[in-house]
Amino acid sequence: MNDKEKTLDGFEELTYINHSPDTLTYIWFHLWPNAYKNDRTALSDQLLENGNTKFYFEDKEQRGYINRLNFKVNGSTATIEEHPKYIDMVKLVLPAPLLPSQQILISTPFHVKLPFNFSRGGYDNQTFQLTQWYPKPAVYDAAGWHPMPYLDQGEFYSEFGSFDVRITVPKAYIVAATGELQNRDEIRLLRSRSRKYIADSLYNDTATSSATPPISNNTGTKTLEYKQSNIHDFAWFANKGFIVNYDTCKLSSGKIIDVYTYFTWIQKNIWKKSVQYCKDAIRFYSTEVGEYPYPIVSAVQGPESFGGGMEYPTITVISPAALAKDLDVTLTHEIGHNWFYGLLGSNEREHPWMDEGMNSFYEYKYAYKKYGDKNGELELLFDTKAKRRTDQPIETPAQQFSPINYEVVAYHKTVKWMQLLQQTVGKPSFQQTMHQYFEQWKFKHPQPRDFETVFSQSAPIKLDTVFNYLHTTGFLPNQQRHGWKILTPFTPKVLKSYIDNPSKNLLIATPLLGANGYDKLMPGVIVTNYKLPPSDFQFLLTPMNATGSKRLTGLGKLNYTFYPASFIRMTTLFVNAATFSMDQYTDTTGASTFLQFKKIVPGVRFTFKEKDPRSTVKQFIQWKTYFIKEQSLHFATDTSIRGLDTTLTPYHSLQNNNRWLNQLQWVYDNDRALYPFNITLQIEEAKDFVRPAFTANYFFNYAEEGGLSVRFFAGKFIYTNGKTIKKQLDTDRYQLSLSGPKGYEDYTYSDYFIGRNEYNGWLSQQMMVRDGAFKVRTDLLSSQVGKTDNWLMAANFNTTLPDKINPLSLLPLKIPVHLFADIGTYAEAWQANAETDHFLFDAGLHIPLLSETINLYIPVFYSKVYSNYYKSTIPKNRLLRAISFSINLNNKFFKKANNELEF
Repeated sequence: MNDKEKTLDGFEELTYINHSPDTLTYIWFHLWPNAYKNDRTALSDQLLENGNTKFYFEDKEQRGYINRLNFKVNGSTATIEEHPKYIDMVKLVLPAPLLPSQQILISTPFHVKLPFNFSRGGYDNQTFQLTQWYPKPAVYDAAGWHPMPYLDQGEFYSEFGSFDVRITVPKAYIVAATGELQNRDEIRLLRSRSRKYIADSLYNDTATSSATPPISNNTGTKTLEYKQSNIHDFAWFANKGFIVNYDTCKLSSGKIIDVYTYFTWIQKNIWKKSVQYCKDAIRFYSTEVGEYPYPIVSAVQGPESFGGGMEYPTITVISPAALAKDLDVTLTHEIGHNWFYGLLGSNEREHPWMDEGMNSFYEYKYAYKKYGDKNGELELLFDTKAKRRTDQPIETPAQQFSPINYEVVAYHKTVKWMQLLQQTVGKPSFQQTMHQYFEQWKFKHPQPRDFETVFSQSAPIKLDTVFNYLHTTGFLPNQQRHGWKILTPFTPKVLKSYIDNPSKNLLIATPLLGANGYDKLMPGVIVTNYKLPPSDFQFLLTPMNATGSKRLTGLGKLNYTFYPASFIRMTTLFVNAATFSMDQYTDTTGASTFLQFKKIVPGVRFTFKEKDPRSTVKQFIQWKTYFIKEQSLHFATDTSIRGLDTTLTPYHSLQNNNRWLNQLQWVYDNDRALYPFNITLQIEEAKDFVRPAFTANYFFNYAEEGGLSVRFFAGKFIYTNGKTIKKQLDTDRYQLSLSGPKGYEDYTYSDYFIGRNEYNGWLSQQMMVRDGAFKVRTDLLSSQVGKTDNWLMAANFNTTLPDKINPLSLLPLKIPVHLFADIGTYAEAWQANAETDHFLFDAGLHIPLLSETINLYIPVFYSKVYSNYYKSTIPKNRLLRAISFSINLNNKFFKKANNELEF
């Protein structure tokens, strides 16, 4: 290993024995370091599909590859053929057929450029994780060859063998590796560091440098040798700062194994009992499944970039943990893989449940026995996927799972299925049969049919129905929920109780506080049954008492969802309602009158089914009808005669106005990690007009961080039965505008406005991102610039700024800064007597806060017509008055969370 160049130079000599009944003419070899070679590999594609763009945009220096290969078979140079699709596997063409029971000697040098640790292995600064690092033959079994590209989601299937590995590294490095270390001096060194760590931990918990004693004579290199039989992989890890802890573990048979853990000083408090955790895990699995056959087990702390845990024969690597309990459970899970991934060697790529799921079954059992953990969060997530019919069968290849299904089905649902199998055959019979399965198939690559055969032969009843559940979606038997639970601030334990043991129904009641400029503070309560998994019938009520208007305000929502087995995955019928104050009038006496709106919105949404469960597309058609009642002021004069005097008394009264609007939407949303986009076609109809509109959003990712958002809008305003002056006046609030609409123009009351109808002060500077979405406003004009009752088109651009040129990034609380630019045109600008340019524009700074929930816009450059407007209407504090802001309660965070649960 060259730690400065981040490279390996190696030589491999392999005795390959044909144990099959077939004659072999070639052997597939995995060259998995080539998965990191460029952004066109299966690994790169899958990382993008799973929402990870880090590798795609990384520098070439942080990528990896394997080359300088020169395969020889029995000393003669052999031909290799590239795979037609994947660059991380090659076909070694044998000079002569390899007959059954015969063996050949294969050798090759190789050079590896290690990648940054994007997925399981590589380097991170001066810590090295050497995994999937050498040319490895694919498995040939009864189904034939199993060549497979390296993937992040979906693990491996490799051949068993006996390994003798010699590793040369700079002397300063502590190495942890698969198998037994053969160097006595190095063993003494590791155990001396362990004794030193234990002594310092006992007497000086704040010690730093003394806990990792320097290696004497640490210049030059050292060569370490490791041996291990009956394994199918070899991994090793190197770090100059490893603390070593060591002990022995005695199994119930009397067998004694060595236990090592390697970790850094910063994790010393979390890892101080790590050896004991390893011993507990080894004993637990030896009792439950079968005795651990190897003489050693090791656990290694990886870097933050490692992100989780990964198992290899006799050794596992874990990223830094926050709690000792988390470390214990994770270590147990990864060590448990020694049985299912390591000793049995199941094809985890094709049948991930045979490793991840079976192993999780025992991990759950361990965690429940030791800590009482029930993994309720995963239960709720799986139930949600099953309820919405977006789950997948347990028997699904790893690469075909959606990312969330890989977690909640391959792992969690398999646990529930194993519990069902155990319940069906009985605990004693189940444990005995698992021991039988392990002893019969260790080192032999069992398939699903082999597992089923072992259980079917030993069970007193037929198990066809139980094993058929491996191929179906939805809930397993006896997993439907029952009963009610009520969650309030006075019953906080109900939440944990619900997560640990979900009921069919959950009623949530909790205090709520709302606010706007007219109703002021609105204390109230929220009552809802919204939960995971969702009920078919859902409701949400938020009655509030407005301290300003002295009225009852609030929101209401009723949903009923059903799931037809067709191209429509989900149909939701709903009724929404809301009532708030939307304006305030103060007369000459100082008395205030509050104007209120009420709306009821029935509708239906049809969500389409995706052909591919891994799809990031969400597509639906939705119909809404808005029934809105608004109050307005009516002014009049009261005439009364008192003797010879005539008095004219002005007064005002409230008037109710009713209106309706139909809205039809088609939404296509692709929330992929690279260049996500969405399209919305919307047609609205109300009295006197139809309003079709098209909106498209596209995001161009930048290599380092952030990106460029592009929005395009095109709309048309169409009068029904002809255009009149009265219709123009009546439809003013519905007409298209380049400027972002103010509260009055939010004609469906769908956005949250603090002061919806304010025309002075900072509340009047709030706007919506709709139509042309310009950030400059001309609302003080009787005829706004860029407003039209014909057609309008606009494009909006918004780019992030890197921290190095963001002046606000130096503040203690990091504040992002974006640049925005808008350009648009509309019908009136193309008329012969137009007073404005054909195209208008504005540009400036955008400051997004709270994940773009609050957005401040500071226009800096804009068309002359806007400059003239500011000069004529805003004589003072022009820059402050030009600032606009929007409030988006459907920000990226909530959208992402909803998409993950939907799909």
